Amino acid sequence: MRCRNSGSQGNCLDRTIVILGDATDPRVHGGIPHAFLAAARRRAFAHHGAELDLRGMAWPRRNWNALRLVRGLKCGGFQYTASFLDAAENSLSDHVLSGEILSFSQHFPRAETVQRAGGRISYYLDATLTQLTSGRGLDVRIGDDVRDEVLAIERKNYDLADRLVFWSNWAASAAIDECGADKRKVSVILPGANLELPTAWNRKEALGRPGKDRDFVLGFVGKDWRRKGLPLLCDVRDILARRGWRVLVRCAGMAPRALRKRTGVEFVGYIDKAVDPIAFPSLLASCDLGCLFSHREALGLSTLEFLRAGVPVAGFAIEGPAETIPPDAGLRFAPQDSVGQIADRFESYLASPSQQLAYKETAHKWSRVMTWDRCVLDFEELWQTGKIAHPVRLVGTNR
Repeated sequence: MRCRNSGSQGNCLDRTIVILGDATDPRVHGGIPHAFLAAARRRAFAHHGAELDLRGMAWPRRNWNALRLVRGLKCGGFQYTASFLDAAENSLSDHVLSGEILSFSQHFPRAETVQRAGGRISYYLDATLTQLTSGRGLDVRIGDDVRDEVLAIERKNYDLADRLVFWSNWAASAAIDECGADKRKVSVILPGANLELPTAWNRKEALGRPGKDRDFVLGFVGKDWRRKGLPLLCDVRDILARRGWRVLVRCAGMAPRALRKRTGVEFVGYIDKAVDPIAFPSLLASCDLGCLFSHREALGLSTLEFLRAGVPVAGFAIEGPAETIPPDAGLRFAPQDSVGQIADRFESYLASPSQQLAYKETAHKWSRVMTWDRCVLDFEELWQTGKIAHPVRLVGTNR
C-alpha cells in the first residue's frame, strides 16, 4: 500500500521514522529519533516509529568478526554488510516498507529495498558515511573492503531517495561534492536540542559577578571527553585561575581517570533525563558558557542544548559546530588557536559584563527555536512546498 498523502503533502498516517534500532526508545541514537517522533506525532507529520530489535544479531556479528580476524582483516562494520541489512530489512513490516520512510541512518534501510516494496524513502542525517569513515578523526573505523561496500550503498541510497535532509550545510555540501547527490534533492534543517524544558521551568540566575564574586562556570557535555576538548578546557581554566579569576569546569557524566583529581573540575555524574527531567536543564543553566572544543564533529548537539537552556556557547567553529555557535551568543575559535589565545578571549569576556549580558539575552532568543517542534514544522513546509522559506540559521541569515 502506498502512503496516503505522500509526495508533496505534509501529513501522512503511513510515514514511519526509522533508525538502526528502536526509534521509539529514548536510549537509542542519543534519543534523537525518539524526540523527533514525539514532535512529529504532536504535529501529525508522522505517527509510527519502527521498533527494530537487533538482539538476535549478536552472535552473527561475533562470528563475522572472528572470521575476519582469521583472515587477517580489520574487524568492525558488520552492520554495513549485505547479510546484516537483509536480516534487518526483513524485520520491517510490509506496511512500513510499502509506505513512506524517513530514515536517520545513511545505509538503512536501503532505498532499493524500499522501492521494490512500493514505498518511498527520505533521509535525515548529521553527516555522510563518506565523512564518518574518512579516517579524519570522526567515529567510524572499518576495513577498506567494508568501507567500499557501504559507500556504494550510500551513493545508491542518495540516488533513489525522494529527499536528502542534513543537519548542516557542511554535511549537505559533502553529500553533493563527495557522494554525487543531486543538489535538487538536498536540504538543510537544523535539529532541535535534545532537551525538553519542564513546564513552567525558569532558569535561576546566579548572583554576583562571575569570575570575581563567584565561579565562572564552563559547562561540558559529552561522553567522548577527549575528542570534544575537555582537557583543553581544563587547561584554559588553569590559565585563567593563575591570572586571578575564579573559574570552574562543570561536566555531565562520570569522571575519566585522567581528570578525576584535576583542580577546578567538577563531575556531576550520569543524568537520566527520563528519571529526572529537571536535573539536566538545571545543570546546563548553572553554567555561564557551554563549551565544545572538538577538532572533528558532525554537528555538536551539546551547543544546541546549552542554547535551549539560554546559555551562551564557545568552541571551535569547524565543520558542523561552525553552524551551531552563533556569533551573537558564542565565542568562536579556530582549531589552530592556542590554549593561551582561548584564555585571552575568555578573559576579555569575563572583563565585559555588557558583553555577557548581551550574549545571555541573545541565547534566550535562540532558545525559542532550538526545539524539535520547530524542526518538524520545517519538515512540514519542505514536504508541502519543496522548500523552507525562512530556515533557522545560527550563523549568517537568521529567522
